[in-house]
Amino acid sequence: MRALRVLRQRDEAIRARVARDVENLLGEGSLESLALAAHAAMERETTRARGTGAHAPACSAGCSYCCHVHAHATLPEILAVAAWLRRSLAPEALETLKERLARHVARVEPLSDEERWAARIPCALLDERGYCSVHEARPLRCRAFHSCSADDCRDAFEGRTDALPPRAALLTRAADAVEAGYDHALVAAGIDASGHRLELGLLRALERTAP
Repeated sequence: MRALRVLRQRDEAIRARVARDVENLLGEGSLESLALAAHAAMERETTRARGTGAHAPACSAGCSYCCHVHAHATLPEILAVAAWLRRSLAPEALETLKERLARHVARVEPLSDEERWAARIPCALLDERGYCSVHEARPLRCRAFHSCSADDCRDAFEGRTDALPPRAALLTRAADAVEAGYDHALVAAGIDASGHRLELGLLRALERTAP
């Protein structure tokens, strides 16, 4: 019981820290800055969890089995990805990406999560090597998801099992607490904290005139 109480207190401390980080930016920065604060908190808190004995994820660059479902992100996170792409890509490359996103959205939007997974349709933001092309700006859900067994992920992707891959409990708790703190700060500020499909949201954001 004492161990569970300590974990709950740790979760609440994380939620409070993240909410404070985000709230401190309200009225001063852009919506993107709120997402960036939450992203920094996710890296900080999951690193701290690993330091307290959490199992290390088996995830590595190019391991993209989990990137064949609908990814969801809040509006500030989608705007953060769009801003990162505008800074990182030449105008011609950005136009090419928008065209790819449009084709991809037309294909995947009618599909449920289960249908997309069954069709094994990758995220439009994966490159030809299976690397995330927006890894630095990826949303919280993408940062939070992990597996402690690449073999189990491969088995699931190749249809040999329906079981979810094993995850590190401490990392999962830390990531959930970060997202809870971020969502709380958004809701308290009257900002939509619901998740939107990343590819469609990003296409719409990129189609708008850059600020």
